[in-house]
Amino acid sequence: MYNAKSLKAEEFISDEEIRETLAYADANKDNVALIDEIIEKAKLRKGLNHREASVLLACEIPEKIQEVYALAEQIKKDFYGNRIVCTALFVKLLRERLCILSVSSEKQTHCKKETDAGRHRKRSYCIAGYGT
Repeated sequence: MYNAKSLKAEEFISDEEIRETLAYADANKDNVALIDEIIEKAKLRKGLNHREASVLLACEIPEKIQEVYALAEQIKKDFYGNRIVCTALFVKLLRERLCILSVSSEKQTHCKKETDAGRHRKRSYCIAGYGT
């Protein structure tokens, strides 16, 4: 049974739901009223569900595609400013966090602090990968 909020892959990844979503997107890719409604919802920055996102991705109306790109750029600027968002940096950070998370459960539950000889620099390895 499909459950979008489940933590079990078998429940939130459903072949039937994927096929229905693709059919919904194909059926509504030229529905200007629905596309405008989805874009307005996106402007609120509260997130879109997978069906709404699929409609925008399937849209073939050049003006609406441009509107989506412009909104995406504005949202990016609102969140990150004029900085360049580097995907490679995020991949590196994610890899580091995953490495920290793969440490034994004993080290995950207790932060381990090490001191570098001479410099007394403190490093901590915590569950979420956030250190001091």
